Parts: sequence; structure tokens; C-alpha cells
Amino acid sequence: MNVLQVDPKRYDVWNAFPTYFLEQSPVYVNGSVTTPTAFIEVMGHGIVAEAEVLLEEMIGRPDDPYWLGEKQEGVQLYSLVDLLQLHFHHPLLQVGMYEEDEPYESIRTKWNDGYLVPSSKWTKASYEAHLFREKLLAPKSNVTTCASCHVDLAKRFGKEAYHLIEYHLTGERGIWVCPTCHKAIHTLD
Repeated sequence: MNVLQVDPKRYDVWNAFPTYFLEQSPVYVNGSVTTPTAFIEVMGHGIVAEAEVLLEEMIGRPDDPYWLGEKQEGVQLYSLVDLLQLHFHHPLLQVGMYEEDEPYESIRTKWNDGYLVPSSKWTKASYEAHLFREKLLAPKSNVTTCASCHVDLAKRFGKEAYHLIEYHLTGERGIWVCPTCHKAIHTLD
């Protein structure tokens, strides 16, 4: 097994993973894998992260503020992982695009290929040119709220939110979006 599963009804993965990824802090994920790196699947959504497995241990639910619901008694097997890459809208690893028992190398190939071109609209060169143009034309950010999902990054990241929010061009018009929505926009268009 090379995929760890996270239940979004029991763990707030949408807020926890970006925080731990930016802080470069390890996080406990329920389960065990047989490979030194693992892929993390959000149940009902798809594979969202690649992580290095630091250790595995039998413990009670870890002390992590992102757990949802009442703490259940008893010990379970958890893997302490360091998030290497995070992509909530991976174009090749959404639910139904891979098999439950798919080999590690196959998932790794899909993971890597998903970064080359975000959707069929783009070639690698046109995508890189578009990203360069977005950075070149981006004014200094005066907002911290994503125009797509309406989440205010300042509530979680404070002043860093001005550096995290990204400029997205659609034609000649630009909007400010969070990094997750920016990837999704490029993946879905």
C-alpha cells in the first residue's frame, strides 16, 4: 500500500495541509505504507499530496487542532509524514482517475505528469509564458480575499497573505485568487 487516506469529515485537511506545508512541519496521518514516500488521498476527492514517511507508531489520536469531532479512545497506527508537494486539484489524480491498488510508480508518473501541463488547453511553453505574464503584469496586492472561493487568507496567515495571494489573468482582466483556486482555474480551463 502506498496511499494514506484522510477522511475530510474527521480531519480538516483543507486548512491543515496548507498550514503544515508552509510551516514545513510534519503531520500525523492515520495508516501505514510500505514505501519511503507516500501519496495522501482525501476520501471522495482524490490524491492531494506527496509526503516523506518519517516514522510509524501506534498511538492515540495525535494532539492536532485540525481533528474534527470527539476524540476516540484507543490506539491506532499513524504515520508521521513531511509534506513534499501539495496539489488540491491535481488534473490526473482526482477520484476515479486511479485504481485503489495502483502501483506506486504509476501514481508517481501521474503525479509528475500533472505538473507539466495543467490541462489540455495548454502546451508547456504556453503555460509557462502565461504564468510569466501573470507575474509581470501583477500589481502589488492590496487584497487578501480570494475572488473565487471568497476565503480571506489574512485570517489564517496574517500579513503573509499579501505575499500568498496570486494574480490570475483572464484575457486582459486580472483577479486575485488563493494558490489553490489559481491551480484549479488553470486545471479546469
